[in-house]
Amino acid sequence: MQDIQNNKPPSSANLKEESQLVTFLLKDEEFGFDIMSVQEIIRLPKMARVPRTPDYVDGIANLRGVVLPVIDMRTRFGMERAAETDRTRVLVIDIDGVKTGLRVDLVKQVTRVLRSEIEPPSSAIRGTSADYLEGVVKLDQGQRIVMALNAAQVCEIEIDGKTAAAQELTSTFDSALRADTTLNLKTAETEVQKLVTFRIAKEEFAFHMEHVREILRVQTPKQVPDVPDYVLGVLTVRGQILPVIDLRRLLQQRPLADELAAGCRPLRELYEHWVEAEEKSLSAGSHSKVGTSAIEDLRKWLAATTFSSQILMEASAKARALNEKVLKQLQARGRYEENDDREAAQAAGAEMISAALDTVAALCRMEQQIPENIQEDQRIIVVDSEGFVLGLVVDHVHEVLNVPKKLMEPPPRITSTGGTELAGVAKLDEGSRLIMLLEVAHLMKDQKLREVQASSYQPLEEKAREEQKSGSQELSEMQLVTFMLGAEEFGVPISQIQEIDRLGKITKVPKAADFIEGITNLRGEVIPVLDTRKRFALESKLSDDRTRIIIVDLGGVKTGLVVDSVREVLNLPTKDIAPPPSAIRSGIDQQFISGIGKVDAGKRMIVLLDVERILSQQEQTRLRDVAA
Repeated sequence: MQDIQNNKPPSSANLKEESQLVTFLLKDEEFGFDIMSVQEIIRLPKMARVPRTPDYVDGIANLRGVVLPVIDMRTRFGMERAAETDRTRVLVIDIDGVKTGLRVDLVKQVTRVLRSEIEPPSSAIRGTSADYLEGVVKLDQGQRIVMALNAAQVCEIEIDGKTAAAQELTSTFDSALRADTTLNLKTAETEVQKLVTFRIAKEEFAFHMEHVREILRVQTPKQVPDVPDYVLGVLTVRGQILPVIDLRRLLQQRPLADELAAGCRPLRELYEHWVEAEEKSLSAGSHSKVGTSAIEDLRKWLAATTFSSQILMEASAKARALNEKVLKQLQARGRYEENDDREAAQAAGAEMISAALDTVAALCRMEQQIPENIQEDQRIIVVDSEGFVLGLVVDHVHEVLNVPKKLMEPPPRITSTGGTELAGVAKLDEGSRLIMLLEVAHLMKDQKLREVQASSYQPLEEKAREEQKSGSQELSEMQLVTFMLGAEEFGVPISQIQEIDRLGKITKVPKAADFIEGITNLRGEVIPVLDTRKRFALESKLSDDRTRIIIVDLGGVKTGLVVDSVREVLNLPTKDIAPPPSAIRSGIDQQFISGIGKVDAGKRMIVLLDVERILSQQEQTRLRDVAA
């Protein structure tokens, strides 16, 4: 910036002979872009990693409503990737209206250069491909070398070994989007798109609800020989063969169990070193000087890592309690040392070491237990693709969302055709939350996977024709969302559910019915919330991380039903649904129940609720008053 301030404005005769370069550093090398291509310079934004992109693509970010792909310039030029620092910046390059972010180590200045000072590039310059170069600028009598880059060339992103300019990619994608018959055409005509969201390696993805048949707990599949490593095998689900894919492996991520164990291991090793240092300090009778970083790091990790498995929850709770005991004794030891009470300090130190060793042992056991029990957290999303069904193992099913169409954007086309192209990007919470919508149809491109299905699975189209012949197609199954209230499992037809969300802030409403919990703001819409336990005269329970709100329509009013947890989406054959018996053991009034679903030959019972009967006409009127 200093050059602009010190240099006099050029005369009109010299405008064509001069250029302004925004210069920046990558390691020790200085590069520059013509200032006309640089729209702005920003700090490194929060990004969502897009699966199976070239290694130089860091991810996508939201830039004031625009989905911005971000390229790491070091990786682009074959340099070693650098960690983010306070000086890291992103140059936002605009090529014919298409924006791309380029991550650099440091933005240096804006420099005026004469066209005559720009020399043509050689075939190889300091390890950087000359294809990206427009020329080399020698400044300060040759002491300073700036490599002037071609912005359009740098912003090209490879697809299947080919390259195309960013604007061509966007144009191509837009055309494909309009012509793609695999997209949900019915949804495209409406104002919202219903998505099932889930997490893989801390990133949030989604499928269109119309492609999701059900959501199952993870079981160990039967292995199939000679298939890609991401094909885990096949399961038999209600008499049908279901190929099961590990979506993490397909997206080239390490297994969830390995990731969690890898997160725990360095903390445990750091803890062990800390214990050794404290033992030496204690035996020498000296003051503790090691600090509390190991304790604090473990505390943060345990707070951020939650499990559904009862075994892992108990293991995590035990490690957390032991770690807090260690901290308590460490603080007590410090107070005794300040008061020069050596005997008490030694006693507190001994208790601290004992608790610390127990903490290390607890962490070791947790590492061993994770692979065997992490499936309690994972789910299999069963999707329908081109007449076939696939089971996709994901880390965690998040929620069912109605996303306004205006919040969906076509993504930058930066993925390969390896089966994981994006169908769009949803921008929620003013762009701070990005959800990558996966295209189900592309999951079927793997020939090996098709062979597995062709040899062991009856296509849905054939099954549908058979059911039509018997007149049972429409009545053969009921798709349910099942949830828990205490130890009882309940189900509601998925057609009656608009979405499922986490429990947010609820505002109490004066003089409302006792089972009306209050009102909440759901993306700008105020909806009343019912305490389902109170409505069914069940014992009250404090909310936790598993508590969810199921959004239904009650008498024309969008209403939230608070439940303990959502279990799964389930296709239940109508032959397995019995009318409610006269005596209901669930403790819920029979007027709310439409039937009893029997799963696994009756070993698992699901109480089916009639949403329309949850409130009387009078209560529905009162609910409308609350919503108003």
